[in-house]
Amino acid sequence: MKKATVELRVSFADLDGMRAVYHTNHIKWFDLARTKLLREAGFEMQKWEASGILLPLVVCHCEYKASTVFDDLLEITAAVEEVKGKVITITYDIINKESGKQIANGFTKQVTCDENSRPFVLEERYPELYINLTE
Repeated sequence: MKKATVELRVSFADLDGMRAVYHTNHIKWFDLARTKLLREAGFEMQKWEASGILLPLVVCHCEYKASTVFDDLLEITAAVEEVKGKVITITYDIINKESGKQIANGFTKQVTCDENSRPFVLEERYPELYINLTE
C-alpha cells in the first residue's frame, strides 16, 4: 500500500501554555502527510474536487504517546491501510526523528463522494486511482 512521509520542526506557534505541542497540531500534521500521500498517488485535491470527487473525513482517531516541544524534528508518516468499498482508511505515525520516540499514532477514514455528496466505490469509478492507492 502507498505511504508518504513529511518532516517538520516544531515551531513556537505549535506550543500550548505548558510549552508542549498543543494536541490539535497532531491532527494538522496527519493532514499534511495525508495530503502528500494523496498527491503522490495522483489525487491532487483541487483537480479532483473540480472533477466532482470529494473525500470527506468521517473518522479521525489519535493516540498520544509522548509529548514534544519546541524545535523537535518530527517525521510524520501516512499509509493507506485499506480501500474498501467507499471508505479509504489511512494510518499515521509521528516519530521524534532525533530520539526515535513515538509521539502519536492514529487513523482516519474518508468516504469517496461525488459533488452531490453521494458515496461511490472508488475501484469501480476510478480504477486507476484505486490502483495507485493500493500498490
